Amino acid sequence: MKRSLIALTLALGTGLSFAQAEKADDSATAPKKQYNIDIANLPEAKRKEFFEHYFRSEQLFGQKRIFECLESIRKAHQIYRKSPATLNLQGACYVEFRNFKKATESFSAAQKADPKNRNVLFNLAEIKFVSQEWPEALSSLNNLLDNHGESFRQGMKDLIRFKILLCQLKTDQVAEAKATINALSYKDDTPLFYFGNAAISYHAEKTTEAEQWLARGRRVFKNPQMLAPWSDTLIEYGYIKSFYGGDLEVE
Repeated sequence: MKRSLIALTLALGTGLSFAQAEKADDSATAPKKQYNIDIANLPEAKRKEFFEHYFRSEQLFGQKRIFECLESIRKAHQIYRKSPATLNLQGACYVEFRNFKKATESFSAAQKADPKNRNVLFNLAEIKFVSQEWPEALSSLNNLLDNHGESFRQGMKDLIRFKILLCQLKTDQVAEAKATINALSYKDDTPLFYFGNAAISYHAEKTTEAEQWLARGRRVFKNPQMLAPWSDTLIEYGYIKSFYGGDLEVE
C-alpha cells in the first residue's frame, strides 16, 4: 500500500480493497468470468475494447497511478457501465483519496449490478470501518463472515476477524475481543494472534507491550506484503495520520 490510508484500498497507509487483501494473502480470485457474462451481449469488438480498458485500469491501480486508472475506467464505462469489476475498482480509487462518498456510490452501484459479490460487500463494510462507524462496521463485517465466510481463504477470513475485534474494542465489547484471542495461541498459523494481542494492548494503553506483540508477529511472518493489510488496518484504526490529510474531490 502506499501509506495513503485505509484498510480498504491497497496495502499502504490507506486501505486495502478486497482484491488487494486477497492478493496479499496470495489468494487472488479475480472473478473475471462473471464479468464476461455481464457484457456478453456487446459486439465482439466492443467487448475486446472494454476489457482492454479494464485490464489497463487494474494495471494502473497496482502501480498507484490512480488518476490514470480513473480515466481508463471512464473509457470502459463509455462502452458498458454496469460491470461490478470496473465499478468496484472505481470505488477503490476514490478510497485512495479518502473520498468515501464517491467510493460508496461506486461500491453501491457494483452491489446493485451483482448483489452477492463478496468483493463489493467487503469494500462496503470497509467504508464503514474507515469512516469509524464502528457499530455499523461491526454489523456489516459479522454479516459478511456469517454469510460468505466459507468462500474466503483462511488468511482473508482471519483479517476480517481482526477487523471485527477492533470494532468490538471501539464498542466496549472488550470481553468478546479477548475471547477471540484467548481461543488462539502462537501455534496457530495466523497473524491474528499477534496483531489481536497488540490491539488489545493498545486499547489498554500498554504501548510497549503492543509493539512487542507486533515485533513478534513480524519475526514469525517475515513476508512484508502478507503483513501489509494487517499493519494498514492498525494504521487506519487511528495510530498514524492520513498520508493525504483529508478527503479529495476527484472528477
